[in-house]
Amino acid sequence: MRQKILNTASGETYRFIEAKLGSYPFDGLREGKAVKKGTPISWSLADVQAGQVWIQDSEGKSVALSWEDMAQEPGWTKLDWVVACPPRRQLANASNNLDVTWEAPDGTIVPLDGQLDPYFQEVYLEAESIPLFTKLAKQVAADAMDQYLEQLEQEVKKYVARSPNYGKAAKRMYNVFRLKGLYSEAAYLRELFDEPATILYQISALVRTVDEASTGDSEINKETIAEQLDELILGAIDALEGTQEKEIVRRLLRLRALITDPTREREQEVLEAQTELMSQVNTFFYDRLMAVPSIRAYIEELQQ
Repeated sequence: MRQKILNTASGETYRFIEAKLGSYPFDGLREGKAVKKGTPISWSLADVQAGQVWIQDSEGKSVALSWEDMAQEPGWTKLDWVVACPPRRQLANASNNLDVTWEAPDGTIVPLDGQLDPYFQEVYLEAESIPLFTKLAKQVAADAMDQYLEQLEQEVKKYVARSPNYGKAAKRMYNVFRLKGLYSEAAYLRELFDEPATILYQISALVRTVDEASTGDSEINKETIAEQLDELILGAIDALEGTQEKEIVRRLLRLRALITDPTREREQEVLEAQTELMSQVNTFFYDRLMAVPSIRAYIEELQQ
């Protein structure tokens, strides 16, 4: 993983963003922000190059967490880049999620993150992968479906109660209803993501992608970044009208003017643009979810 990061740190059409490796061994502070024991550790390129991150423990003592030590219990492992496709005038985030396992002499499959994930979402297999998939599937716990549904519903509860994000809640509810056999509700949710207004959901994510592509020592062509912003502006114009359209387009135009300016002012502009967009997204999904009595009752039960 480390060599992959160092070999693909930056290029004309890509830029490394962060890695996930290991878990915090205690509650503490990292660069003034609270981190919790057991949550995944994020590594920037500078962190990977240094081979360690620094955390303050509860007594204020600085403790170095090395890449090598964290790799002994890697937990959730993930690599993220921002990539550009100049012919399409587009930017996107690309990830490698590593679900690493090894096979013991007795045939037991041991996952390094401690959990053998069940395959309940759509699975796309090449023919040569079927024997491996079959071997893994045999070792998934009999109650894995129940566990998977419980995990999904906890995430729905999080996004309708603790950290409201009704777009993320709708995506997870789609799978909950589909797996429970509530097909009319699932179909309704699926159609929501075909409506023009959901372009705002994509725009919100891409605002951060644009920022990541244009900061620091990024080699990604500024013209490609500007063209992606132009596409976002056109998408906002198509999806919105009136005061909402004016405000979002104004923010995107402001961001476009700042893409070569690595100042704190731009950081604030990015944050405000994302906050405004997510507010619009939340309103859109909230109104449509609450319009269906059975879905409204499900949400209200979780909120209680």
